[in-house]
Amino acid sequence: METCFNYCDKDSAFFSSDERKWINKIHKLKEKHPDEIEILAEPENNDGCIYCKLPAAYFKLQPKTTRVMTDTQKAELQERLAKGRKDKLP
Repeated sequence: METCFNYCDKDSAFFSSDERKWINKIHKLKEKHPDEIEILAEPENNDGCIYCKLPAAYFKLQPKTTRVMTDTQKAELQERLAKGRKDKLP
């Protein structure tokens, strides 16, 4: 798998990826912002890789957030999760 982000200038960049999560994300962004994202190659026609031009401001690195929870908070979270799963079953 490969994902690449190249800055052209301070305003625009090129993005390419063959990872399904990024392909889906680009398509969703294109639906929301059709004037800002230009898809230059679709995965179906480009060996499974999407290639697009987008605003450089769309690229943001953010470290994974971690939460420190007490045992009580963990138990409450487990109960809510179990209830949600139970309610979701047919």
